[in-house]
Amino acid sequence: MTEGHLSRRGLLVGTASILALNACAGVKIPPIPLVAKSTDLDGLPYNPVAFHLDLCNLSYQLYAQSLVWPFDPYYERHGDEFDREAFMDGVRTWVASISLNDPKPAFAGYRGPGALAGFENNQLHDPVLFRYDTLRPWQKALSLPDENWVEQQAPMDITEKISDVFMCYRPSGSTFDATQINRVARAGGTAALKTQDQLIAFEGETGDKGEPGQPGSQSMMGFVLKRLIAGSSDYDVHIVFRGSRSGVVLRAARQALSQTNARGNPDWITDLGYDFVEAADISQVGTLHRGMVQSVRSMLPKIVRCLLHITEGANGRLPRRISLTGHSLGGGLALQFASTVLMGNRLGPDGQGPDMPMALHDWPWDRLKLVTFGGPVSGDEQWAKLLTSEKLQSRFFQTSALGISLTDPDGLPVNDPEIMSRLTDRTRPVAYRVLNPADPITTLHILGGKHVGQTVYIAPTSPFIIADPNAHEPFDIRNLIEGALEDPAIPEAIWSYRELTEISPGSNPSDAGSSVEFDKLYDAITTYYESNAIAFDQGRFKNDFALYQGVLSNT
Repeated sequence: MTEGHLSRRGLLVGTASILALNACAGVKIPPIPLVAKSTDLDGLPYNPVAFHLDLCNLSYQLYAQSLVWPFDPYYERHGDEFDREAFMDGVRTWVASISLNDPKPAFAGYRGPGALAGFENNQLHDPVLFRYDTLRPWQKALSLPDENWVEQQAPMDITEKISDVFMCYRPSGSTFDATQINRVARAGGTAALKTQDQLIAFEGETGDKGEPGQPGSQSMMGFVLKRLIAGSSDYDVHIVFRGSRSGVVLRAARQALSQTNARGNPDWITDLGYDFVEAADISQVGTLHRGMVQSVRSMLPKIVRCLLHITEGANGRLPRRISLTGHSLGGGLALQFASTVLMGNRLGPDGQGPDMPMALHDWPWDRLKLVTFGGPVSGDEQWAKLLTSEKLQSRFFQTSALGISLTDPDGLPVNDPEIMSRLTDRTRPVAYRVLNPADPITTLHILGGKHVGQTVYIAPTSPFIIADPNAHEPFDIRNLIEGALEDPAIPEAIWSYRELTEISPGSNPSDAGSSVEFDKLYDAITTYYESNAIAFDQGRFKNDFALYQGVLSNT
């Protein structure tokens, strides 16, 4: 298995296989009757577990579309460490020149390093670049984060009903809590007239552990989806957080591990900001993972603005249901956002806090639906137990005194009817943590803390489990869920890994890092979109590629 397929959070306990000893009999995955009528799903298009995972996959798809250089977003095509660092120094030099000449670029300009938007900059970060005017949920996304291409597309059951796509971000040169929303895409043809679902992506920061002088870098961190219920004017609101993305996992984690001088990939710096701190705005009880605290704080003004945008077109109607979801880091962020609304002292408690706009006070915050996939620990036991048991009315998994999680005796198989019942019940909240028992991030507690939510297993447990970091991958998680549910209503979703030469047949490893090799990758991407009849702004891509080649020639 290549490093490109390794879990983005799996390295901490997954660089070697770990023998996890489980103290109870395995949780089976028995067959259950399929849902025969869509009305049984209370307006959801298909099984709610698979549906929420597909929302997570859509967040990754949109993120991949926002990458300025999808053929080498993390600078992995440059041979040894020195070549990679030299090229990134060239990008940093370009960033500095842009920030001096144009400190407040237009909305469609480049984002990532803070200096591009006139914010405080972190020179310790890998300078990953983004554009927000490229988000198209209806289209496939292709990227080359490491050795393999990744191809992503969420099911059309979700995306074909989206008429408008917006981006909520911090305006260039503005204060930390400033927000602005721009429309970036509208469905073509008559689709926009027939559909009214809205997707509002939001910006946030990663790479900030709360250390002085080490701020975060900006990127798209998730989206809010207003999804209309067929045959009515009712709607649901889904708040989705993306997980971390990087190139070579081992290096990204090694560089990010320091708690005082972390460097490298910003997402991994947030992942490994695991020291617990008090944060009353997130929770007035317990202590929390500080990397996630900093990241969630950067998103809160944007998420609130997204929700207010939804109210403007709702004619006073409240959402029927609010759901939160995320995979990996995204799951941890979803937990802390739920905590902010339910247990914090600014937006909460229970959505009634002094910073919660009055237009959102009557939303059904006390009936949140929270579903995470491969989610990490985000806080201590006091916090996790209160959020799970009292606020979200779900079974809390009490682990052993040693801090190593044994198999949850109350864990449910993914096809247990209780899951469907709770996720479609609009009168009560619920929290589920969906996981593969072989996933070391969700099975072991190396760093302390406790998980939030009722455990849901997507594969049978056993007395002995060999931990596998690839069990953390959303691609594998979905395959197991689909196989366990055996539900033909679940649509096909594309998340595949393709060999380098499968997309770029002329690539030559001996030419890696050369201008000639990058020309081949450029041609491979343009050919891919043209041959698949996917709308593609080739002019924009050509300009972005010219920038890359310009930096390369000066390195």
